[in-house]
Amino acid sequence: MQRLVATGAAVALAVGLASCGSGDPLQSGDGGQGGPIVIGSADIAESELLMHIYGEALETTGAQVELKPRIGSREVYFNAARDGELSVVPDYTGNLLEFVNDSATSTEPGPVYEELQRSLPPELDVLDYSPAEDSDVLTVTAETAGTGIRSLEDLGPRCGEFVLGAPSEWKQRWETQIAETYGCTFREIRSVEAGTALVDELTSGNIQVANLFTTSSTIEANNLVPLEDPKSMFPAQNVVPLVGKDKLSPEQVEVLNTVSRTLTTQKLTDLNKRLEVDKANPADVAKTFVQEAGL
Repeated sequence: MQRLVATGAAVALAVGLASCGSGDPLQSGDGGQGGPIVIGSADIAESELLMHIYGEALETTGAQVELKPRIGSREVYFNAARDGELSVVPDYTGNLLEFVNDSATSTEPGPVYEELQRSLPPELDVLDYSPAEDSDVLTVTAETAGTGIRSLEDLGPRCGEFVLGAPSEWKQRWETQIAETYGCTFREIRSVEAGTALVDELTSGNIQVANLFTTSSTIEANNLVPLEDPKSMFPAQNVVPLVGKDKLSPEQVEVLNTVSRTLTTQKLTDLNKRLEVDKANPADVAKTFVQEAGL
């Protein structure tokens, strides 16, 4: 899962959305007042997939659904939801909490969710969070894991032997935390673009540790080993529907809560594989998931 941050481009997009008049891609009826339920997504594939899953599930209640895929960064879709232009958007508990409360300290799933509920503005709410989690994870090859490194606790004393590859923001965000939490100081932290380039650097041996995300299908495909984080340095990132207050009926809330209960990290990883490897259409993947969930 690519992490979403506010950028100048995102702000410009928000301004553009607000000025499009009748062509505004976020302009729609109010699902809570009999109009369509408007579901948006962030500008990443997994978020778009979750949008389609939510849409398919809500249609089983007889609801009229309108989809607004890939509308931008968290700042854009959060403000659209707060302003009533979106009814539902998939998000992740830890990053959403950091966005609304940068002094938050919780890292475990339950406390993160509870602190998030307390931190949201009155116009917004979150439904039940899913066991499915898409969080940062440090990953090594099976060969490196075979030398006794299976967790960040194992890695800590040996970090000086290794080069970490990670997106550019990792160093600023996590270098101090991993030193304080696990006594880990890498020989080098190398900035590498997230995705295929990062995996290629790891499997070729140019780096020995890579920061990936837990639902990335490339982990299993390349026989990589995700390292356990027993001290929860990385905060929980459970999938959660961000919703506008009074936008959904009790039946619609329950169907989305059922989706959340059905999703697991492994299931979401398998769905991502269908997108990333099989190049399946996200709408088709979502339809199959909802049918198999019995909704």
